[in-house]
Amino acid sequence: MTKTNTFEITGAVASRDLFSLPPPAADKGVPLMAALKERRSARTFSEEPVTDQQLSELLWAANGISSSPETHEDKGLRTAPSAKNHQEIELYVFLPSGIYLYDTLNNQLALIRDGDHRSSAGRQPFFEEAPLSVCLVADFSKMGNYLEKKRAFFSGLDAGYVSQNIYLYCASEGLATVACGMINRKLLHPLLKLEDAKAMLSHPVGVRKI
Repeated sequence: MTKTNTFEITGAVASRDLFSLPPPAADKGVPLMAALKERRSARTFSEEPVTDQQLSELLWAANGISSSPETHEDKGLRTAPSAKNHQEIELYVFLPSGIYLYDTLNNQLALIRDGDHRSSAGRQPFFEEAPLSVCLVADFSKMGNYLEKKRAFFSGLDAGYVSQNIYLYCASEGLATVACGMINRKLLHPLLKLEDAKAMLSHPVGVRKI
């Protein structure tokens, strides 16, 4: 049976199997040029939580569906481009209650692992301080018969697009983030139950500590 979200997922709450996120408000935010001007890498985070609404908009901005799936091969157009539309970049969200996989088509979070694993999202100590982190994972099984070098090149390119979208949303919303490629893949891959996939980088996200 599907379990529904009756409270804010980003709060200090018990885990559930599936969370429906609120619809993203695509008509809000600052102009693009202003977001570009404010884009920064920040490595200090306060204890102030990120709301469910912000989380939904963050994930949608990163790599959400921007058109009807029915008219584009059941995938929908995304906010980030993808080589040959493989859409191999998956988003794993680290929260105090657990690790969740973002279900782009349904705007939901599916529980992958219980418990607070935020410190495992990256090697730096600020990952434990940030209220959440987003790990960008390349699912190579979605890339067809690409050779290993092509998989590595195009998945890195696609991860870069998603990473910049995260930066721009955070700049628009007044949140702090930084892209970190220094991650422990030997730890992350079994933790995220990855097969034929690679953790590319992680973004801690929160309100900047002043």
